[in-house]
Amino acid sequence: MSDSPDDTPAVDAAVLDRMREVADPPTDAAVAAYFATIEADDPGRLFGRLVRHTTLPPEDQVPEIAALLEAAHDPPDWVDAAAVVRGQQFFNRLVAHHFTAMYLSSLPGSYAAAKGVQVLHMTSRLRTDTERRLNETAQLLMDIATPGALSAGGSGLDRIVHIRLMHAAVRWLIANDPVVDHVDDLDPPQVQTPDLVWSASWGVPANQEDLVGTWLTFTAVVYDAFDASGVTYTEQDVADHLHMWRLVGHHLGIDPSLIPHTRAEAAALRDLIWQRQHAPSASGQAMMAALVAQAHQHMPRFAWPVMPTSFRHFLGDHVADILALPPANWTRHVFTPLNAITRVLTRGKETNPLHGRISAFVGRHLMNGILDEMRGGERPSFDIPDHLATDA
Repeated sequence: MSDSPDDTPAVDAAVLDRMREVADPPTDAAVAAYFATIEADDPGRLFGRLVRHTTLPPEDQVPEIAALLEAAHDPPDWVDAAAVVRGQQFFNRLVAHHFTAMYLSSLPGSYAAAKGVQVLHMTSRLRTDTERRLNETAQLLMDIATPGALSAGGSGLDRIVHIRLMHAAVRWLIANDPVVDHVDDLDPPQVQTPDLVWSASWGVPANQEDLVGTWLTFTAVVYDAFDASGVTYTEQDVADHLHMWRLVGHHLGIDPSLIPHTRAEAAALRDLIWQRQHAPSASGQAMMAALVAQAHQHMPRFAWPVMPTSFRHFLGDHVADILALPPANWTRHVFTPLNAITRVLTRGKETNPLHGRISAFVGRHLMNGILDEMRGGERPSFDIPDHLATDA
């Protein structure tokens, strides 16, 4: 299927079944070529020399990786640069609300995907260092929404390609690290957190269905979270934001036939994937527990009761039960007045340029300050363990 915006993706369960066995062939080939040039006992070099930095030294760029990095700066024929800029502006003027949606809905919603969450378990990223992973995700969102970041030569493109390479590196490690036990058929609920096992029944690690499912958590899921919290926006805002994320998805290596073009298509695909993939798993519940615990670290103890109910408010009871969140408590009554306040505070930003610019300036500085405080002034690095058996 063409990647033209005039083509409507037609995705059904049969397509998604096939996509669970599809990864990212050109990037996987580039990573395999890279690993073929280094010592067999040093798989961590890829992460140390590439993923942890914004550039790869020329002497370490095998031709396949050099070509991948160069191609990232060639925009697809269908991209509308003005729409991408407007999508970035939409993120920036509601930046605090985007991060609230990420924290309370996007990330925990992905933990409910019982097969896809196993990759996070295998790499030990979120299970052992929740705050660092949150910082990485938040910083990525800030980077790609920086003006010019997604234009040719923009720094955001390099960040996206690094994540794409990291996905391929994780696939290589799962396939080649001798500590990983490969089995044919294992139900995710049976997988306990300490195990290093990969089941063929889960598909390829970081496969196309899981990639587009994650993409949906930063688009369709965010819009639903805005509706649940009283944020006001326009249909044009969503169209522009989706177009920006279509460009991000293109550079992440997501098959263009999977990426929705409209909110209705995005919502339908989200519902289909959630129906297929949402199920209880030990790994997903461990990730959720770690996320709640991380929130408690930055809150006074008297405010702790609000967090599980906040997650449940945005996720809905079905997903919250999958993640073993406790029932809603008395704090559920705070959301009605909070939503009313949010509607008042966000109204007019979409039509008043000055209001939007002020909100973007204040919001980005506020979020940068919060990120700096949480990571002690250091920019987070995108790294994973040298071996899967090593905790990050």
